[in-house]
Order: sequence, then C-alpha cells, then structure tokens
Amino acid sequence: MFEEKLKSRKKAIEDAITLDKKRADAESAEAKAKAEKLQKEADEKAAQTAKDKADKEAADSKSKLEQSAATSAQGLEEYKKHFAKIEHYQKNIRPKLDDPAFSKLCYPHRITLNKSTIQLQFDHPTILVKYTAVFNCLMAMKQKSNDAYEVLLNYLAKVILRLVKKEGIPTPYAIYYLARYSYLLCATVPEFMDYLLGRLMKRCPYLIPQYHDEDNVSLEEGLALRRYGYSDKVKRVRENFSQHLTTQECYLKFYGALCQTVPDPGQPANPYPIKHAWIYLARICNMPLREITPALIISLLDYAGQSLLDAYPHQTPKLFRLMQSVILPNFPKRDPDNSAAISRVGQTLEEYFKTGKVKRVAETVTFEHRK
Repeated sequence: MFEEKLKSRKKAIEDAITLDKKRADAESAEAKAKAEKLQKEADEKAAQTAKDKADKEAADSKSKLEQSAATSAQGLEEYKKHFAKIEHYQKNIRPKLDDPAFSKLCYPHRITLNKSTIQLQFDHPTILVKYTAVFNCLMAMKQKSNDAYEVLLNYLAKVILRLVKKEGIPTPYAIYYLARYSYLLCATVPEFMDYLLGRLMKRCPYLIPQYHDEDNVSLEEGLALRRYGYSDKVKRVRENFSQHLTTQECYLKFYGALCQTVPDPGQPANPYPIKHAWIYLARICNMPLREITPALIISLLDYAGQSLLDAYPHQTPKLFRLMQSVILPNFPKRDPDNSAAISRVGQTLEEYFKTGKVKRVAETVTFEHRK
C-alpha cells in the first residue's frame, strides 16, 4: 500500500514537472514567436520607411528634373536607355581587351571597320558596298565571339563619330553618306543603334537636350559635362565657345541627316525616322534659350528642315512661325560667336515664308566643295 502511494506521488510529481516543462516551453515558444513577430513588424516598418524615403527622393528628383530649365526629363530617359549598353560594355567587356588573345582576335577586324568607313563616298552604291563589307565582318565575328562582336560595335560607333567631327564643317555633304551608312547598320544590326546614339548624345548633350548650366554645377564641371574639349591638352586649357560650337554643330547635322534618311528601294525602314528630329526641335524650342541654341537649330534645319515640312505639313509651319516671331528675337547674343547662326536662322525662316521651302545642304559634291 505504501509503495503504491509512493509510486502514485512520484507519478504526480513527474506529471507536474512534465506539465510545467510543457507550459514553460509553450510560454518560451509564445515569447519567441511574439519577439519574432515584433522584430518582423519592426523590419517591415523600417523597410517601408526606407522605401517611402527612396520613393520620395526619386519623386522629388523627377519633379525637380521635370521643372528644370536645363534638362529634358524625357530626353534624359531616352539617353539613359541607349547609354546602358555602353555602361555594360565598359564594365563587362572592355576589361577583356587586357587579355592579349582576346585583343588579338579583335584587332584585325577593327582595321577592316576603320578602312571601310573612311573610304565612304557620297554615291549610294559605294555606301552599300562598304556597308556590306562591314556587315559581313560583324556577323562573322558574332559567330566567333559575342564579346568581340560588341567590341567591334563600340569601335565602329566611335569611328563614325570621329569622322562626323572631322568632316562636318569642311565637307558638309559627307554628313549625308555617314548618316546613310549608319542608318543601314542600325536597321540591320539592332545592337549598334544603342552604341551610336549613346555615344552621340554623350558627345553632344545638347541632343538630350541637357545644358548642364544649373547653379549647383561649377564652371569647370559645367564645361566638362557640356563636352568642351581642350585647345591645349598639355596645359589643360579648355576650348573657347566658338571652338566648342563648331564640334557640336557637326553632331546636330549628323543627327538631322540620320533622321531624314530615306531608304533606297528594297532597303529596310529607317529605325530612327524624322519624328525624332521633330521631337528634338519641339523640346529645344520649349526650353529657355541659350547662346548655343541658334546654332543647334540651324544645324538641324540645314539637313532635316525640308523633311520636317514634308512629314508634318501642318505643324511645322506653325513651329516656324513661332520661331520667327517669338524665338528668333529673343536669342541671347554672344557677338561674334553666335551672331552668324542667329542670322542664318532668320534667313532660313524668311526664305521659307517666301518660297515654302527650306534650303537643304546639297547631298552630293558641288563645285563649291571642290574648291
């Protein structure tokens, strides 16, 4: 009897201990779950706060950009889309050129691209022959190495833009054949367009348009961002306004010529058509005028003005009237640096309202160019 009672008490004690342990475990699990829940809620709150802050900063930045008198928000987004390809190239592909074997693979083909491009002429059959040679070179490389293919696309864009800068002023008709050659490449090698436009807009931020003349940008920073080169690289002396203007005019001419390029029979459609010249002209005319604005406008009109009229016969005359009556009288003057451009804008508009046509730079060599 005593043993049964002892056994019963022992069992009761063990049951009590087990119950206390279960209760303690349950309380511990509940406390842990509660602590984890509180931590999760705190983490979620912190994450939401950080997200809200980031969203607000992004919204403020976007709002500030949209209100900026120095940058087109839409143009900047377009530029970023093109330049993303170049950023990828710079980060992931260009370092591979340090490998002698990879560099050796690319080098002979770069010679081919350079030689074909600098041998371009103004007649369309020659352009087609040179384009075909370059296209075949690119496709052959793509079969061997996609990275080397990207190297060639980047190199080709730089070659073309170097020629635009070199030939744009002394040989105005060269802009057309460089544009037609570029159009064919963009139409048949889609990856090339990002390289070409990304590098073009980097060299000429006025195509965004982005002026980089905000108050928070120093003079030297502004000059660098606006792509002022050096007239003396050794002494680090920047170009003056007139020298800078000459280069930027070449890029505007090329942009206009590219947009207005019409395919020859049987060729693919232009993937960067005249509407882009219209959008650009509308953007730049809706922004506060700068001293460089008249040169930008006349450079575009010299190559794409008549094509704009043909494509938009109702809207373009209205824009021209606005330019003549409102914009032209308010161009900031910087004598003598931009006075010629202001005069040429006025003459072009006056001639249009007399004749209904915009005088276009000749596409083929003329006697004047031969002299």
